[in-house]
Amino acid sequence: MNKMLLLLITGGIFTSCVKNPLSGYQSQERAIISFRLPEGQVGTSEIVNGADSATVTVWVEDDADLSAVSPLVMVSKNATVLPAPGVKVDFSANNNRYAYRVTSESGEQKYWYVRILKKNQATTGPRLQLLQNNGKWNPAVTVYSDLDYNDYLTRYQGWNGGDGCYSVLLPDGRLLWSFQDSFFGQVSADRNRTNNVMLRNAAHLQLDTSLQSFVQLNPGSGNASQTWIKYGTAPEDQDWYWPGAGQVYNNKVQMLLSHVKKTGSGTWDFAHVSTDLAIFDLPSMQLNQLIQDKDVLSNYSAGSMKAPDGYTYMYSTENGFLTSSMYVARAANHDLTGTWEYYNGTGWSTTPVKYNVCNDISQPNVFYKNGKYYLVSQQIIFGLDIYILESNTPVGPWTNKRTLYHIPDQYSVGFISYNSFVHHALSREGELVISYNINPTDFSTNFNSPGSADRYRPYFVRVFNWQ
Repeated sequence: MNKMLLLLITGGIFTSCVKNPLSGYQSQERAIISFRLPEGQVGTSEIVNGADSATVTVWVEDDADLSAVSPLVMVSKNATVLPAPGVKVDFSANNNRYAYRVTSESGEQKYWYVRILKKNQATTGPRLQLLQNNGKWNPAVTVYSDLDYNDYLTRYQGWNGGDGCYSVLLPDGRLLWSFQDSFFGQVSADRNRTNNVMLRNAAHLQLDTSLQSFVQLNPGSGNASQTWIKYGTAPEDQDWYWPGAGQVYNNKVQMLLSHVKKTGSGTWDFAHVSTDLAIFDLPSMQLNQLIQDKDVLSNYSAGSMKAPDGYTYMYSTENGFLTSSMYVARAANHDLTGTWEYYNGTGWSTTPVKYNVCNDISQPNVFYKNGKYYLVSQQIIFGLDIYILESNTPVGPWTNKRTLYHIPDQYSVGFISYNSFVHHALSREGELVISYNINPTDFSTNFNSPGSADRYRPYFVRVFNWQ
């Protein structure tokens, strides 16, 4: 009995001397747990909390006034949110979206992308805004701004801007997005990009058509993110990859890469060295193999096409004085790891050759539709016209050139526009979904001012009646 009493007393003294491991702990949780509107809401809000995708989607009646909404917001214990719960927010001023900032008890911040959708948008498909022609493109063509995908790539954390925008539809319905030079970090509610890092390539997965998923494939998070595909062990500021066109073959992703090398100390002192090939396993998207020097003569990462004749065709462009030339290579059985052949004007050879099949082409997009081959390209030297040509063969001759769309004139001053790409997986009614990139000529304007995050990024249009 005395031994038991001594043990209890000793245990009590020992316990009282041990410091509580939770003493002084401050939570890092910064989640929105509940988000609802006091009136007009339809159903429950959809909340997605991921490492690089924090979103809230709310549906409302079609006649709801979104100019003075007072959402009721609940966040993690001891966290705070701005705008505060019940504060009126004008969602209508920014395409029915707004960024909420949640700060944890320990001071970490996370931006939540909140959008309010009218009830009819759940059934009418993509949100489109008709763009006035004003004689700038073919009168038979109708063009809409794709508000859904413009919003989808309006990011507030993680990847928040980049060029070289490509997409590949995977067998399970996911969409692989890849980018070239990209920014990672935080963007404030007024679209101010601060404390970001620029990486030479990036990628993410879109899991479904809801546009709520954004799974970053770059290691790390925020401005601690790392490059997606590295060129061996070389310093990343000396050798890097710009990913390009990709395809699925034998349940793997084959992606063409431009190996770029720094050639001097200036901003534009770099050059394409070789076309390499990355192989990714599915469904994991783990890098399986890097094949270097598939071609050392031209950059065939710009565009590719699976043709009905059993070949995958690859297209390269080379700039000259106020013009450009397009060359063609191909791989049998759609396997890019096999031997490449090159078009020489009369036939095909395994010896690399540059034979021009079309002038004035930048980033060629070639595809097959109803017995014809079509070529979509943007006007050279950062021109604003996006046009289409057609042919009976994958190598031309290319005829019937006509303009599909004219990028807004505002991007002709202080900006360059380039990287037009056709995203066939996004088409719903046979239209062409085309993205183009804008980039400010003054690099410093990408940072440290409201709206700076919208100066370097892709925008999307849907083109109907294009044939």
